[in-house]
Amino acid sequence: MSDQNELKVTGEFLPDPNMCKFQVSRPILEEWTVIFKSPEESMGSPLADALFGINGITRVKVSGNSITLSKNVPTPWPEMAKDILPAIKGPLISGEPPISQAAIDAVQVAPEADMADVIDQLLEQHINPALASHGGFVALVKVEDRDVFIEMGGGCQGCAASKMTMKNGVESAIREVCPQVREIIDVTDHAAGANPYYR
Repeated sequence: MSDQNELKVTGEFLPDPNMCKFQVSRPILEEWTVIFKSPEESMGSPLADALFGINGITRVKVSGNSITLSKNVPTPWPEMAKDILPAIKGPLISGEPPISQAAIDAVQVAPEADMADVIDQLLEQHINPALASHGGFVALVKVEDRDVFIEMGGGCQGCAASKMTMKNGVESAIREVCPQVREIIDVTDHAAGANPYYR
């Protein structure tokens, strides 16, 4: 069992004011990214249960040594941190696995080929119809070792809002359908874009 004082937790504000990332001084999950969108999805994970026990916490993402939280209350993150820090440290020093094996198993089921099919379907049925009004589209280049490589084209290539589209729309949608994804990498040559929509 680790001493609570040895475990360091630091907070990092994100562009979305309703999200905050907490970095822990040791890995929580070595291999996987696990996203809990409700307390019911914790599958007996002490860390998720403790964090969902805090008023206003709506989503918990655990990856490596980071925990990204979402909230739906106006309470500032520094004020909420008084409850968040012990909720993180308690499960991590208890000696029990902070994330249940059932929750980890739930994101291990899809091999790369299946991930590619799921992401292709998402882009074709949901993302690209929405981007079509801007004359843009997103294509899956490849899935490699849980990293997803995508390319933006048409009006999205070189578009001033493409980074926001990628972060807020495409990336979050991909992680919803494939929470086991590690990195989402935009390989678009934005410098070559015709930029028709924002000219």
